[in-house]
Amino acid sequence: MTFDLEMKCPSCGSTSLRKNGRPNNRQRYRCKDCGRQFMEKFPKSKIGQKISVSKSEPTTLTEAPKTGIAILLLDVENLKIDVNTEKFLANISEYSLQVKIAFANWKNSSLSKYDAELFERGYQLIHVPEGKNSADAQMMSMGAAIGRQYSDAKAVFVCSSDWLLTHLCNSLQNQGLIVYRVRRQPDNILSIENRSTLEVKHYSLKMATEIPQLEEFVEQIQQLLQVENESISRRSSELSIIASLLEKRCEISLDRGYKQNLSQVVSEDAEIFAAKNIATKLVENEENIQSKKVDLPEINSRAEFEQEVMKIISNIPVKKNQIFVDLKLVDEKFMAIFGEDMGQVLKDLKINNDLDNFFKFSPKFRVKKKPRSKEYQVAIAAQNIQTVNSQIISSPEPAENVPTVNSQIIRSPKELEQGLVNIIEVLAAHAPHGYICISIIGTEFKKQYRHSITTILKQLKLSGKFLDFLKSSNAFDLKKVGNKYQVAIANQE
Repeated sequence: MTFDLEMKCPSCGSTSLRKNGRPNNRQRYRCKDCGRQFMEKFPKSKIGQKISVSKSEPTTLTEAPKTGIAILLLDVENLKIDVNTEKFLANISEYSLQVKIAFANWKNSSLSKYDAELFERGYQLIHVPEGKNSADAQMMSMGAAIGRQYSDAKAVFVCSSDWLLTHLCNSLQNQGLIVYRVRRQPDNILSIENRSTLEVKHYSLKMATEIPQLEEFVEQIQQLLQVENESISRRSSELSIIASLLEKRCEISLDRGYKQNLSQVVSEDAEIFAAKNIATKLVENEENIQSKKVDLPEINSRAEFEQEVMKIISNIPVKKNQIFVDLKLVDEKFMAIFGEDMGQVLKDLKINNDLDNFFKFSPKFRVKKKPRSKEYQVAIAAQNIQTVNSQIISSPEPAENVPTVNSQIIRSPKELEQGLVNIIEVLAAHAPHGYICISIIGTEFKKQYRHSITTILKQLKLSGKFLDFLKSSNAFDLKKVGNKYQVAIANQE
């Protein structure tokens, strides 16, 4: 390949050159002897050459390109850039990007094909031995002297996320160069900081495009909306013209409503009209619902909440010898009465809105998991059954199918038996085999009725002890474990 005799390397004067790309429509050359890259010089105008300007055409003066070059230093082991990213960086600088140097240990298997790609793109490949920060050290060493090697350098791109390269950036700035710090951010985003003006641009590697600033983004959205509005107005105007022509040619009269329907059918904006109609209907329905709302009862404390839940549980019919009801069913009935689920009410009262935990730690309730299920069941604790039943009895609407216990006084052996059955049912829900120690039953009984079982037996003039009463009743099943007796509900078929 031969070149003009005047084409020489500006550094060493060698005429042994090779073409190395054509950025910005200017031929770039590379010296085979010293490796220096330089651009083709513009031909000088001859002295006395006349420039003819047509009077019919206005003369425009183009701004002369700024003299100087931009240099890109790339730490390949830390950051990789593709062709699109390189073009974006080249457009940021006011100076032509002519020198690109890549640093890496090219023996690394992960870079086996990348060196060939960079070489085809005109990079000088600098090899460094294996070691921590080896590429950074070589990049700092060569970069600090870049101004002496390339006297026409005006801007430098330092492409690496390593903090060590900050020293190189400071050194280049002290030499009067414009420094662009290129770093990789999360989500495949590059940040390009002009160290002189502190202006930062962002580039998406995934989308291969610049990420605009918030103000620019808002402006772009406004422009898109304006274009869309103008398009809608234009189509509406065209449809009006079509409707008028249709009236004249067919000698018919279209009412206003029919014209609107025609616009909806022909126009591509039918979805917009439909959306407006749906929104209008939703607003009307919401207004109707608001007008039909009734005042629902309110719950203002934890005690009120627990009391209302106990009432709901007491009014849910259960099978014989069962006291637990599904927590989900209780929540549904609660919502039907108060308009909100129990979790929301607990949240409004600033109480733990986890229903399962609330009922587990509340002394007024007992909970258990349903067999082979993750759902919970809830029951009223034994000591609270009396209070709830008292309120149900005094309520103007009697509850049906609810197992009740006498409020303060037990008047017959049958009532005593029923009271003990209810207590054992609650306690047995947490016992592995349904048997409860009779001493525990006696304690729960006294909490509820404020009298011991022995006292009640004396009031009913029943001979014998509590154990004798249990043995005499067909409702209970007794067994002896060690020196203590345990009792359960007898299976009655």
